[in-house]
Formats: sequence, structure tokens, C-alpha cells
Amino acid sequence: MTIFNTGKCAVFGLGALLASTAVVQAQTAEEFYTGKTVTMVVAAAPGGFADTIARTFVTKFAQHFPGKPEFIVVNKPGAGGIVAAAQLQNTEAKDGTTIGFLLGNVLTTPLVTGQTAQFDPHNVQWIGSIRNGDYPYALYAKTDSDIQSAQDLFDKTLVVGSTSFTNYNRVFPALMNEYIGTQMDIVAGYQGSGEVYLALERDEVSGWMEGSHAILNKTNKAGQMIDEGTLKPIMLMAKETDERWPDLPILEDYITDENQRAVANFLMTSSASGRPIAVPAEVPAERVEAIRAAFDETFADPEFVPYMQEMLSTPVVLSLSDDDLNGMINDFYAASEETLEKVRGFMVD
Repeated sequence: MTIFNTGKCAVFGLGALLASTAVVQAQTAEEFYTGKTVTMVVAAAPGGFADTIARTFVTKFAQHFPGKPEFIVVNKPGAGGIVAAAQLQNTEAKDGTTIGFLLGNVLTTPLVTGQTAQFDPHNVQWIGSIRNGDYPYALYAKTDSDIQSAQDLFDKTLVVGSTSFTNYNRVFPALMNEYIGTQMDIVAGYQGSGEVYLALERDEVSGWMEGSHAILNKTNKAGQMIDEGTLKPIMLMAKETDERWPDLPILEDYITDENQRAVANFLMTSSASGRPIAVPAEVPAERVEAIRAAFDETFADPEFVPYMQEMLSTPVVLSLSDDDLNGMINDFYAASEETLEKVRGFMVD
């Protein structure tokens, strides 16, 4: 770009710039996205369930997206999803060509850790979230381990694999150890669920905290291991008995202290936020509304839910709206400081 020093040329250059900006702003979302490439950033490692959901979703989402751009999927795991969320907020393209497919714990981790400068859920624009039904986390144990029932957790050791410190697959076992007296040995640091499954097969670990969808999902590695008889569910991280598995004990049954119950409920609620989708705060409003409309149209497509059910081997696929997500965030941020301080004890390293 040439910079002119004379006043006349500077005025002319400014006028041209303003005219160019007006043209860009006048573009519809359809016009803007035509011929573009949109990057879906997945906050999880390749091959895990979150990655599978994202890639399955994108195949249908792209069909309803304005301008029919090309989609590419990029995995950016790390720090329980915060790496991808922080990059989305701070460094990714701000024009709507980058969309974040995030993990549910990013709604609460900044609040709990106090690291809102890195990522703040108020500082992105939410599109919606995908929930594969109401499937609370469940603790699983290998069938050849010493843990054959929930009662065994209190006097025998289960070595549990986990990914990051803030991920629920580590947080819930830590909470169980402290609040109800289980004897789990937590091995953190695996790069995604795929590595944990390998560790299970190699007998490096004997337990794993995963969504209870795995009990039904035969495309998920945990589901395959359950089907093979090498893995079994031990306890649900739930407030109420699940009618699908009435004999499976729930965490609520073992917590008697009300303050501890408030902490457990905070974590169990935040784990139900699904896989939220967001774009940076700077994306123009018209494009955001167009992306939200594409999300809604995808779920309204009569082929979409059956497709997701088949591909994910799950009987239920639900959506949360941007309003739902913002409401959840407001509720989390309204929690008492006492509850938050105790939650921090489990989530802050």
C-alpha cells in the first residue's frame, strides 16, 4: 500500500477506504461466504467422541451454511479445551471464517480458575450446542480389575486415566476421592481419549470417566469394550437414578453434606452443556445470525437427527440454543463464592 503525504491525496485515500469498507459491510452473509473456506476448530484430539461428533455434524451443517463454503476441520486439543477456546477468542480470524467446536467445561473453567483474560465465555458469540441426549458422566472399570461394583471403590484401588487437570474425566474422580472416600489413583496427562483407550488395552490404567452414552454407543471405543465384555459402568455422576440403568449407583446417593452437594451439582450441571459452538465476538452480527440460522436449519432437517443417531450410535441428539448457553453461563456465574472456592479446589492445579 502506498501512503500519500499530501492532504488532497490523503483525503482521497480515506474516501476510497471508506467506500471500500461500505462495500464490504454491504455484503450479505451469503455473498461473503461464497467461495470461502470455513475452519471448524475442534477442542479435542482426533479420534475421540467429541471429534467424531464435530466431523459428523459438519457434513450436514455445511449443506445449510450460507454461501456453501468449503469446510475444513482442525483439531486443537489442550488444557481441557481452553487452548482452542482461547485461540478462538484472541487470535483466530474475526470475520466468521473460523468457528469453534468447544468442550462444555470451557463455560466454567475460566470462572473457576480466574483466568478470564485467557478465555471468557462472555467474550465470544454462541451459536448453539450439540448434546447427545442426557448422558451424565459415568465411571467405568475393566472387568478384569479388582473393581466389580461401586462398593469396591471404597477399599480397593482403581487406576483411572485422564486427560487434562480441568477435564471432568479427572475432576469427578478427584471429587469422589475427597467427598465420598473412594480410593482412585488418577493418572493425568493423556492426549485425548484415544490414548486413554490404548492405556486401558495395555493395562496401564484400569478405569476411565466418560459420558454414559458409551454404554449404548458401539462406534465409541468405550462402547466397543463394553460390548466385548472388557469394560463395565460402575457409577453415574448424576443427581437422580437413570431409568435406563436403574441398578447403576449414582453419585448423589453417596453425598450427605449439603455444601459438598452444591459443589457436585455445579459440576454435574456444567458437564451437561454438550459441545458448544462459538465464533469470536468481532464477527459481524448478520453473519452470526446466519450461522445460528444454519445451526437451527441443520437440526430441523429431517435427515439430520437420524443421521447423527446412526453415525454416533446414540438414541437421542439434542440442541441447545445460544440463549440456552448464555442462560447457563449466567447461572454458573451466580454461584456463591463458597461453592466456587470448593470447585476451584478440584479444578485449579
